[in-house]
Amino acid sequence: MKRDPTQLTSSINALCLLGAICLLLLPASSLCSDEYMSDSRAEQLITIQRLLFNDRFDLAEAAAREVVESSPNLPDGYFSVAAVLLGRMMDREQSDRKEQFHALLDTVENISEQIGDTASGRTAAWMYLYTGHARAYRSLFESRFGSFVPSVRLGIAARKEYSKGVKLDSSLYDLYLGLGTYHYWKSAKAGFLRWLGIFKNEIDKGITELYLAADSSIISRESARSSLVWVWLDRKQYDSTVIICEELLAVYPDGNVWLWPLAEALMELCQYRRALETYQLLRSRLQIEPGNYCNLIECDYRTYRCLKKLNSINEARQVAREVDAYLDSVPRSTQKKYRSQIDLLKRVARL
Repeated sequence: MKRDPTQLTSSINALCLLGAICLLLLPASSLCSDEYMSDSRAEQLITIQRLLFNDRFDLAEAAAREVVESSPNLPDGYFSVAAVLLGRMMDREQSDRKEQFHALLDTVENISEQIGDTASGRTAAWMYLYTGHARAYRSLFESRFGSFVPSVRLGIAARKEYSKGVKLDSSLYDLYLGLGTYHYWKSAKAGFLRWLGIFKNEIDKGITELYLAADSSIISRESARSSLVWVWLDRKQYDSTVIICEELLAVYPDGNVWLWPLAEALMELCQYRRALETYQLLRSRLQIEPGNYCNLIECDYRTYRCLKKLNSINEARQVAREVDAYLDSVPRSTQKKYRSQIDLLKRVARL
């Protein structure tokens, strides 16, 4: 999945835990603050996250739906399914499951609000986390497939929910994943609005919150580390970007999401040979299921640039010819979006 610095979060961040198994049979309104946590529930959600980070979308969705079936009166399963659907759509650059995605998040918000109406303390904080996640993921969807204004509005709405949760229980460190992501990116990308004083500069605060989530959250640690990848890439801290990407890839070797920032950081560090190897690995995976070809074209274009840096002119031309060979299969919408890259590669292919 190519780099998108407006992302508010990466992959799955659904974080609710249950108490004793018999409590699954009780109505949601009967839950109290110390009955929401269980190690077994945490392990279920972590398993889904591991599958998602390894691009095992079908298995992750099946596991998430099992959570829904086991406890239909709680929001975590529905959110997990929605997170998997968004991960799949972003990986393929296709919003083909949009309606199902939003319907699941509607359910997440409805259940969270229902439980939150009668809950207090930590349970209520978890419910604010879920409503925050639902709005954050809607914002992320808009940033990728929709428009800017709804994305910003939903991001602000998500931050308000996370802040309410922190007021109830500041030791629920999973909330800081959402807050840190919001505080960093709204500050880093505010531009003129920040200069006018409409947005405060909370870059350092956001980074601190992300590290807090990475160190101390219940099951958001890997998600927070993934978020830090994009932060360090945005900050031009390329050595740090490489280190975190390599650590995550060691645990999740089949995940594509970190290959993009890894290759980009290596390019910036002038480690062109390693960057080329990373792009080639990424391409070998993308060509199996190219979807609408957005990611494959982007990968081939960056591979071409890398080969030019290595003065491998003949190989660069061959990459351009491979793109030219599959263009007839590329949807018009993709060709329009990547017109400048395609035109350049077509010229090179004819040399």
